[in-house]
Amino acid sequence: MIQVAIIGAGFIGPAHLEALRRLGDVEVVALCDNRLEAAQRKARALNIAHAYDSVEALLAHPGLQVVHNCTPNHLHAQINRQILAAGLHVFSEKPLCMTAGGARELVALAARAGVVHGVSFVYRQFAMVQQAAAMIRHGEVGRIFAAHGSYLQDWMLLETDYNWRVDSAQGGASRTVATSASHWCDTVQFMTGRRIVEVMADLSIVWPTRKAPGQWQSDLQRRSRGAGI
Repeated sequence: MIQVAIIGAGFIGPAHLEALRRLGDVEVVALCDNRLEAAQRKARALNIAHAYDSVEALLAHPGLQVVHNCTPNHLHAQINRQILAAGLHVFSEKPLCMTAGGARELVALAARAGVVHGVSFVYRQFAMVQQAAAMIRHGEVGRIFAAHGSYLQDWMLLETDYNWRVDSAQGGASRTVATSASHWCDTVQFMTGRRIVEVMADLSIVWPTRKAPGQWQSDLQRRSRGAGI
């Protein structure tokens, strides 16, 4: 059995756990979060034997072979470096890190470490994407002149919807380009077998300012007092 650990017990970590357990020859042996109590609680809920509150302690887990990095974007680079320095295989959530230079550094470190490494661009594994890629590869659709696509989500629809991904210090300056559009870019490259070499973009932000937890409640209270409620 391949011994795997997950760093990050939030939104996406359990999705990685589900996928790993479906493989059949993998055992997720440990979970890491920045608070031990939270890590232990989540580990119990997910039936994971060990919980840690530091990356260093997790990487020292006996027999560990692979680590899935499911932390917020701004933590990816440093944690990926630590995993590679420990000589372990790594599967990182996207984006790999916050800068292109940092990504090149990590690729070089992985090559020197001689480990298996990957980024979580999982849409290329969807059956329809695999089928489209095979048809294009075998010349069944003719010459490709253009590819069009979209990415629709509604979980951040309202001004009061908040998540660390909209904080540029944690999610990155490109916001949705890193967290969502990167999936689209990887998918179209995988399907067509071509690389994106130039970009022209017209960007807009529906809610330039998001209301963090607690802020919108305060605004509502002020408005209520002003209206005599």
